[in-house]
Amino acid sequence: MTAKDMQRRQLRLSLTLAAVFLVSVFAIPLLNYLVPEAMLTPVLGLPFVWLYVGVLLHVEFWTIAIVYTMLSNRWEQALADQAEIGGE
Repeated sequence: MTAKDMQRRQLRLSLTLAAVFLVSVFAIPLLNYLVPEAMLTPVLGLPFVWLYVGVLLHVEFWTIAIVYTMLSNRWEQALADQAEIGGE
């Protein structure tokens, strides 16, 4: 893997994860419009939309951040190991 390949992987991963997050964010008003009764259904004592915005989006955001960081670090380490082997 070259540095350019790694950058392409990171860009592709960034765009994919950003799309996942944006779809989930823009789904909130759409779902509120299309199925307001479902979004107001109580879950754990809170309307589902509150749980979705207050908890699930934050969990999703942190999961995305962790996944991106772990994969990027793995790819960068592989590139560094490859450069180290090639430099001997």
